[in-house]
Amino acid sequence: MRFPGSGGVVMGTIHMNRADFGGNVQRQRVEQALHPRAMRPLLQVALGAPNVPLSCRVLDVKYEPGEYCTVLYQLGARSVIGTMSWGGSDEAMPRTDREIPALGMRVCSVEHDPALPGLEIVRDPRALAVTLSTALSEHLGAASRVLRCRATVLRHRPGRRCTFRVDAWLRDVRSGETREQTLFGKLYHTSKKAAPAYREMLLLADSSAVRAGRLLLARPVAYLPDSLMVLQEPVSGSPLDLLIGRMTGSATAGDPRGWDGIARAAAALAELHAGGLVAGRERPIRSEVTRFGERAARIAGVDAGLGARMNELVLGLQPGLARLPEWGAELTLVHGDCKPSQFLIGVDGVAILDFDHSGMSDPANDVGTFLATLRQLSIRQSLRARGDPAAQARSRWLRELENRFLEAYVVA
Repeated sequence: MRFPGSGGVVMGTIHMNRADFGGNVQRQRVEQALHPRAMRPLLQVALGAPNVPLSCRVLDVKYEPGEYCTVLYQLGARSVIGTMSWGGSDEAMPRTDREIPALGMRVCSVEHDPALPGLEIVRDPRALAVTLSTALSEHLGAASRVLRCRATVLRHRPGRRCTFRVDAWLRDVRSGETREQTLFGKLYHTSKKAAPAYREMLLLADSSAVRAGRLLLARPVAYLPDSLMVLQEPVSGSPLDLLIGRMTGSATAGDPRGWDGIARAAAALAELHAGGLVAGRERPIRSEVTRFGERAARIAGVDAGLGARMNELVLGLQPGLARLPEWGAELTLVHGDCKPSQFLIGVDGVAILDFDHSGMSDPANDVGTFLATLRQLSIRQSLRARGDPAAQARSRWLRELENRFLEAYVVA
């Protein structure tokens, strides 16, 4: 989406006391927030929208019980974001005199997200042109001036991240020639996320695998600490998850390009793991299990049955954690969020995207996460498979895809 001049994306925050933490109050307000018909008139009044029928639907939801719930709405032509927070989760939330009294929901334009200081620059073409000119000259040694630029927001998670594309027109100060430059940027809410991600991309960009073209990377261009902005060059290719395909209807297998792409992705991941790179942050499995246990406890306050089943899984993992030192786990630079959508399959090679969660861990972390994503797809097909031979065949194909990935990885 682009930042329009008048109406645009809006963010709302529902604040609650700790007395609302458990019981029915939290759940009732979340349920109301997920009810488009109930939210439409409240949002229209809060935003001062004309009292005419507007469409309203929920586009996306992220819910962390006991912490926050963020809902993305489509209200007519506007994208509207409502965030409910509980307890101490209010620091990055907007301050505004617009609110929905019945819910205590404060409403403001998402362009002014206080957790993302660089957003004001991104939405101002002149300020962005100055920022880009400085970044390109300081970090690339390029004697160029940005004449004009246009930013297109690709994804915005309020209070956390904003990914955007920049199309810029530059003039060489010596020759006077003009050229167009496309960059991709990401805004972060904290330097603890932005700085390590940039450092690890620099580390990877200088690796032998990337220099030799065995692994492609959206090369880092600049890190601007004042605005918590990371800029990268574009990289070409088709997302692997799209190559695998949606697998619906009478199809008995996914796209054949996915079959080839899965093996190429495995080889690219092996290049990352075998590079001998050492990063500054670690991603221990024990911490992952601890966070999963904390999430299970919060979910139990909303859905006791689901929380109990998750906690059983946590308890079942504890003996394995105790034996980890005996297993001689390796320690390498891992991606940290490895799944098909993070791989671009191109003619010239395979690119891996988004190193926000990278760090030092056992490479089995990445391999297992990738295989788990394929297993989820297979399970969904299995659930559809009752009386549907095509869905049964697609489920088997996805299991074969798991084996192909693992075998190709081990060989590489």
